[in-house]
Amino acid sequence: MKLILLSLAATLLAAVSLAAVAQSATTAQTVRVTEVDYSIRFSAKPKAGTVKFIVRNAGDDGHDFWLKGGGKTWKTRILGVGNSVSLAAKLKKGVRYTFWCGVSDHGEEGMTGSFVAR
Repeated sequence: MKLILLSLAATLLAAVSLAAVAQSATTAQTVRVTEVDYSIRFSAKPKAGTVKFIVRNAGDDGHDFWLKGGGKTWKTRILGVGNSVSLAAKLKKGVRYTFWCGVSDHGEEGMTGSFVAR
């Protein structure tokens, strides 16, 4: 009986450890994106894997957020002043991603940039 209980305890401990490892492997990085009239700032450099971008319009005009790279394109709706939205993207290591605001000529006015997912 003791052997069975000991075996069950060891199995339970192993299952809990595997669950913790699996959860940490699937945890998304969160990057806050602030759009102001004519710039886009990130709170951190996005890493390879699942990234949750929280995009906030802190400007005086409507803005959207476009992200392109690795054969994929993501975009948000146009955000009114003070509004925010989240966007999830799976980024590939070593790939260059470009981002911009697609409203009017905002990209040409400086609301553009790029990064390489590491």
